[in-house]
Amino acid sequence: MAAFPGPDEADLVDALRRDPAWLPDLSVVAVDDSGLVVGHALLTRLRVGKGKGLALAPVAVAPEWQRKGVGELVVRAALTAAEDAGEKLVVVLGDPDYYGRFGFIPAQRHEVSGPFEVPDGYFQTLALPGYDGSPRGLCHYPEPFEAV
Repeated sequence: MAAFPGPDEADLVDALRRDPAWLPDLSVVAVDDSGLVVGHALLTRLRVGKGKGLALAPVAVAPEWQRKGVGELVVRAALTAAEDAGEKLVVVLGDPDYYGRFGFIPAQRHEVSGPFEVPDGYFQTLALPGYDGSPRGLCHYPEPFEAV
């Protein structure tokens, strides 16, 4: 909760854990030497048009660990796990400068759109090595995202 201004994102993680979209092997945490969780990246199932993809959200890093590479570490580990699982496409809503370093590009380049209005470039996709041009279309997020 400390990584965000309020409890919404922490509540979202709890709600996603109870949802069929939950993919436990695609939830990555970083811990410090004492075992305390200091960072987290979560990939959950979402529908893209008539196909399936993954949503990267939320990504959180404890304030005292921010700007030390923890966020990059957990995001890269989650994306590697998705690639190893044979996934094709990941979507994220976030800062293009931050997520661009992982290879995310504006979603419209993959003919993918989001269910909400956001500034240009903030809704992004990452085609994983197995991507063959599909899925495409409108993203339908799991129900817990509607509460955020």
